[in-house]
Amino acid sequence: MGKAKFTPGPWAWFGSAGGAPDIYLATNHSGRRYVMSFRRWGLNGAQPCFQPEGRGMKKAADLLQFEVGDKSIIGVDAAKNDGSVYRYQIRGIAAPDAYLIAAAPDLYDALSDTLKQGLSLDTIKKARSALARARGETP
Repeated sequence: MGKAKFTPGPWAWFGSAGGAPDIYLATNHSGRRYVMSFRRWGLNGAQPCFQPEGRGMKKAADLLQFEVGDKSIIGVDAAKNDGSVYRYQIRGIAAPDAYLIAAAPDLYDALSDTLKQGLSLDTIKKARSALARARGETP
């Protein structure tokens, strides 16, 4: 089996929703290496959009989760109306596809380890953790 050429994980969504908004997918270890970012195109700022409930696209700004404050707050408008969120640093995007994208390296590693090592207790634990992350749960 060949060596993976993608950016090693784990990956997570980062950026800021305050001032000059910026959203990007990057490694969350050993400094940040960008996996995906969005650039301004025309007069509007670029941002990813997701379909969290299976119908209708929503801008990432409406799905952002923040590092500081009440962890149940989702979206920039809700954060601005909540006193606990005083900094708009992003910790995630509340959409199943965003969770899956960020968990992709963990899923790859778990599957690769399973194929190399078989179903040991350690590989099963790693696979369960990767699947929980892909579902947006904290493993």
